[in-house]
Amino acid sequence: MPMSLAQRLTLARTESGFTEAAEAARKAGVTPSALYQLEDGTTKSLSGQTAVKLGRIYPEFRLEWLIDGSGPQRRDDPLPSASYSETPPGYVRFRVMEGEASGGYGVVNDDFPEVVQEMDVAEWQVRSQIGFVPEKDRVKLVTVRGDSMYPDIKNGDVVMVDVRREFFDGDGIYLINLNGYTLVKRLQMLPDGLHVISTNAKYRSQVIPPSDIESIHVAGRVLGAALMRRAEEF
Repeated sequence: MPMSLAQRLTLARTESGFTEAAEAARKAGVTPSALYQLEDGTTKSLSGQTAVKLGRIYPEFRLEWLIDGSGPQRRDDPLPSASYSETPPGYVRFRVMEGEASGGYGVVNDDFPEVVQEMDVAEWQVRSQIGFVPEKDRVKLVTVRGDSMYPDIKNGDVVMVDVRREFFDGDGIYLINLNGYTLVKRLQMLPDGLHVISTNAKYRSQVIPPSDIESIHVAGRVLGAALMRRAEEF
């Protein structure tokens, strides 16, 4: 019978040399009450952020196993073998787009980037970044070059793009093609037209009047950046 979350965390704590939950909690930087509730079963799920903190003091145990019991228990245990076409248990596979998008004045691509490779990311990390696990091929990755979206998006960041949202559906950051240039920009609809906005103040915003709205093509909405951080306003 699979171990419960409470059993997994209690085992990891005791085998990591912590007799008392309060001692482990202080060492990890979480409140003792939070760890007590996890270990007695009151709290039924372990967040990615708390798992990372506990993982630092339970170094022999895999975060995926701590969170949901998937895969091997120990970091040194071999992962289940999987062919290239299979996604390992506890991971989400993202397709990586060819080419780059500009966070500057623009990158010319023949069309919107095509898939050239794939990347597997731990499911718990995906949930902590964007709040859900996307359906296959709904979210794709693309690299951003330039500093026009700094500090929201930095040069070299990889952004997660919801390619099902190929339309403007409210203020936010989008992957777009404008006059042949592939860009990542904030879009905002105002009475005078659609504003294409750079976060970095040294770049001017552009206004697309209502009569020219068709000149802009939306390829998807950006959900987060760099896979290690999430901008709430995305």
